[in-house]
Amino acid sequence: MTEEHTIEELHQAETVQEEKEHDHHNPTAAAMTNHIISNQAILHVKLHQYHWYVKGPNFFSLHEKFENLYDENAKFYDDIADRLIASGAKPASTTEEYMKYGLISESSKDKYLSAEEMVGNLVDDYRLTRDLTLRTIRLAQKEEDFVLEDTMIGYKNYLDKTIWLLQAFLSQSALEGEDE
Repeated sequence: MTEEHTIEELHQAETVQEEKEHDHHNPTAAAMTNHIISNQAILHVKLHQYHWYVKGPNFFSLHEKFENLYDENAKFYDDIADRLIASGAKPASTTEEYMKYGLISESSKDKYLSAEEMVGNLVDDYRLTRDLTLRTIRLAQKEEDFVLEDTMIGYKNYLDKTIWLLQAFLSQSALEGEDE
């Protein structure tokens, strides 16, 4: 609590800012970034589940790969949230917000998926997040937030490479299965 404002007043001001930023007819780069951060939080849980429960002849390679993916995800998650804070925006930071803004899902049933199904799900999640990232880049350009734009371009490059690697595991080209 600050001397000038109560916790309730600070939270109310944040709620008003959030409603303004999340106008789906006129989204901001910060609002789009919160969808990405929420996806990253959900992906963090999903990647751990896959890491723990993957089975089969690719266990060793995928167990290690899923660990690498959640470590890389955590770095981007923190860097992107830090960028929002540095620009005066407020990144999603609670499970409630992640569930509200996240566009990917995870399920306790996923532990029973085959290794290939796990990888296929991740391709879909990374593609959806990549598409949000591309939209965020365009909004950051429009808003002249060049640091966020640069941050998101780096993240998009990572997503593109990760999609390619996961698709290669599935014996598919990087763009195979893309929506037209």
